Amino acid sequence: MIKTETLWIDCEKARLYAEIYIPNQIPAAAVLICHGMDVQGFHYLKIYRQLAKRLCEEGFVSLVFDFRGVGKSGGQFDYGFGEQQDVRCALDYMASRSEVIPNRFFVVGHSLGGAVSLYALQDETRVKGLVLWSVPKNHNYNVKKFITRTRGKLGLYLFLFFSQIDRLVNVQRLVNLQVYGIRLRPKYVRQKLMKLEETEAISRLKDLPVLIVVGDSDIIVGKDEAEEVYSHAHDPKTLLVMESTDHNYKGKEDELVRKTIEWLKKR
Repeated sequence: MIKTETLWIDCEKARLYAEIYIPNQIPAAAVLICHGMDVQGFHYLKIYRQLAKRLCEEGFVSLVFDFRGVGKSGGQFDYGFGEQQDVRCALDYMASRSEVIPNRFFVVGHSLGGAVSLYALQDETRVKGLVLWSVPKNHNYNVKKFITRTRGKLGLYLFLFFSQIDRLVNVQRLVNLQVYGIRLRPKYVRQKLMKLEETEAISRLKDLPVLIVVGDSDIIVGKDEAEEVYSHAHDPKTLLVMESTDHNYKGKEDELVRKTIEWLKKR
């Protein structure tokens, strides 16, 4: 029988809501699950809890949490910067649990959750493997691609213009920039989110096995981006392109969870 706890993790000025799943046989290796960008946190996709439960059935302690400012967590969304500390705080919390084997952690990060994990793990020796679902090559490229696809080239030009004006005066009342339910300030998108360079970050992670996954129908993070992230990663590394599925792996949740766990168990 799986033991489940809901809990809060104090992290700087934020309190992070989390759920931990504990298997019968302990102590065990642990997996931290980092959700993608959405105002609902990890609650907006069933695959996060699905993965946590299946990991637990396979003998892992698993923890899933809401990043600051989304879901049930306190604090403010920080465009991929404060979220790096959230990952560190969650890892420290797992390390404090007697059910977890010390220095035997793994991380699964989806989209922005994977991007911030790349930065959070730079000096982290406890983590023995990293799984990246749908992580862009860099957020400067990805944000511009997203705005162009959803609002056209004129929308991109307007965003770039207002992001400069926003440095002098708050333009949120003039510009309704809302992405996945999160209201964004243009200047912070430019100053923070678009500064995330995933290919550069993964190139600095050595001796860390990595599994990179992307859906072949993903219009948010393309196969070309996943391939570039893969090309900058060090061995041992694996690229998995899943057929007939999108950014959130709709319809392929069971397959993604199974292949992720298979890779983790080999580590």
